[in-house]
Amino acid sequence: MTEEERKEFEEFLKWKEEKKSKEKTNVEVHENEFQPNKEKIQSKQKKEIESKSGLSDWLSFIILAVCFFFICFLISKCVTNNDFKPAIEEEKIIELEEDTAAVDTVVDSYSSKKIWNFTIKKDDMTDTNNIWATISSDDFISQQFPYEGATYASITVRYMKKYGYDVLIEITKGQIDGSEYYGTDYITARFDGGSPKKYHFNESADGSSEVVFLRSSSDFIKRCKQAKDIKIDIPIYQAGRPVFTFHVDEPLVWREK
Repeated sequence: MTEEERKEFEEFLKWKEEKKSKEKTNVEVHENEFQPNKEKIQSKQKKEIESKSGLSDWLSFIILAVCFFFICFLISKCVTNNDFKPAIEEEKIIELEEDTAAVDTVVDSYSSKKIWNFTIKKDDMTDTNNIWATISSDDFISQQFPYEGATYASITVRYMKKYGYDVLIEITKGQIDGSEYYGTDYITARFDGGSPKKYHFNESADGSSEVVFLRSSSDFIKRCKQAKDIKIDIPIYQAGRPVFTFHVDEPLVWREK
């Protein structure tokens, strides 16, 4: 190796050392620049963790507080219910007894038996009782237009001081059609399977075609007080003389009040 080549080689080695030294210095500078940022990031992450931990602790505290107050509320509610429970039960027992008494009264007044139904009202003019005793037919008839549907009949024994005793024969709809001129102004009645008997009637004073008044009311009432089964035929316009059946478990027992 010549002197010139040796110098070039030494210069190359020197350049290489300088380059390596410079690269090392740059790395250290870079690391020194990165270090603060790294510390800042780590500090920020630590604060976020601490913040989340604090929030979690706060939520836990709120949940525990709510549970505590809810349990206290339930305990106070149970105590209150127990305090008032006897009074409430006593009131329910009293109401039940009153209801039972009311039901007993209804059963006594309106038993399961089919009987004459009484309606009693005081007359303001005479201070006496107006009394209606009524039974409805067990069966019905069907009529043509304009009286379609079921048509029932009823028998009513009425007492009013100014009129005395009357017997009303009534249908729920239609026209009772009887003519005195043609001799068709009557019904036929049978009591407990006895012989049929005619009872002539008068039309209602108000002109109603659904109700008529029997003329021989006393005889009819007398038989009602003895019979449990009554059958009557009624002349009805465009329906002939259909027969209606009435059954009661007890004959008519008159009531004044």
